[in-house]
Amino acid sequence: MKRRFIVHIDIDAFFAAVEVLLDPSLKSKPLIVGGLPHERGVASTASYEARKYGVHSGMPLRKAYQLCPNGIFIRGNYQIYKTFSEKFFHLLSRYTPDVEEASLDEAYLELTRCRPLYSSFSRTVREIKQEVERKLGLTVSVGAGPSKLLAKLATTKAKPGGFFEIEPDREEEFLRNLGIESLPGIGPKAQVILWMLNIHKIGDLWTLPRATLHSLFGLNGDELYLQSRGIDSRPVTSVSVPKSVSRETTFLEDLWDKRLLLAHLAYLCDRLTLPLRQGGLFAHIIEVKVRYSDFKTEARRRLLLTPLQEMEKIYRIAQDLFLQLFSPSRLSLRLVGVKASGLVRSRPLSLFERYSERQERLGFAVDQVREKYGFGSLLTVREKMLESLYGFEKKRGFILKTASLTK
Repeated sequence: MKRRFIVHIDIDAFFAAVEVLLDPSLKSKPLIVGGLPHERGVASTASYEARKYGVHSGMPLRKAYQLCPNGIFIRGNYQIYKTFSEKFFHLLSRYTPDVEEASLDEAYLELTRCRPLYSSFSRTVREIKQEVERKLGLTVSVGAGPSKLLAKLATTKAKPGGFFEIEPDREEEFLRNLGIESLPGIGPKAQVILWMLNIHKIGDLWTLPRATLHSLFGLNGDELYLQSRGIDSRPVTSVSVPKSVSRETTFLEDLWDKRLLLAHLAYLCDRLTLPLRQGGLFAHIIEVKVRYSDFKTEARRRLLLTPLQEMEKIYRIAQDLFLQLFSPSRLSLRLVGVKASGLVRSRPLSLFERYSERQERLGFAVDQVREKYGFGSLLTVREKMLESLYGFEKKRGFILKTASLTK
């Protein structure tokens, strides 16, 4: 079997790099994209100059300001970033039909099928990198290897702005001395467990039998066993189903009123189901997340045997999950979010389930009205209560975050 050749390409500090391109005066300055320092959002991207201060993506803006008070904070423009992203993927598609969108600024390419077209894959990858940087004006980091996992790890080695290829028969050598945190299947809790076992490098993981990892982490342990050995048979898919769709709100003032929070949760569920209908997607997992006033974050999720798309059904599940997290005696909330994951493009019907064509047609009709007259033109009873209590259409009491569509 011929060795696969997979490329992972990532635009460095994408949002910040685009802002510098549009305004060269920002070059070489600590730039944080995502909001202003007094706002209660998080940083979407930080330039490398800002990262030297410890600022990173997902960090609360106020914390970023504490670490980097001289930083330049801007809200950013998603539509401009999306335009650059479309150009990025158009350039990549000229080299191979096997291009997978991992995110706006990140892609996997497989050149294996194009072997007759290219005398040297390494030379072709360098050409791709040069063309993207020349035509977009943005710096990219590129990694290459025989699997998606290894290609992405190679990109980490290449950052910032370089190219790193894992050569044939050098995979074990490459993996051996990488920290265990490099593997996507290892989170903070798993790291602590492995550190207690004196496991710090990926090579150390090889000493643990698969059965031991399974007993420690369940099915994740089986995956970890394969990842640590660079085993990854996932295909590069040009048309992919998103991993998740989410909506969340960071409030300007902490909230504790249960009626208001449930009304807002209904609003988020309504917004969540719009991209599901548009993409013909159904969710196997519904998750609700809250962040308390002390910044502690908790979440509850439910696995569904029959995937859902309908707003009312998703809201009922989200409401139940929310009530498991909310208590009047606890701290007030600064953030509420809902996420749909385990997405599929079709829903198998059981023998006892009634298909409601009327409900589906109603959903699409509501979408058409909102597209023409705005989302607030049609609201549920709960959302109307939210509007009367809080005036959310005027955005007096909270910041609505951009839709999150994760691939």
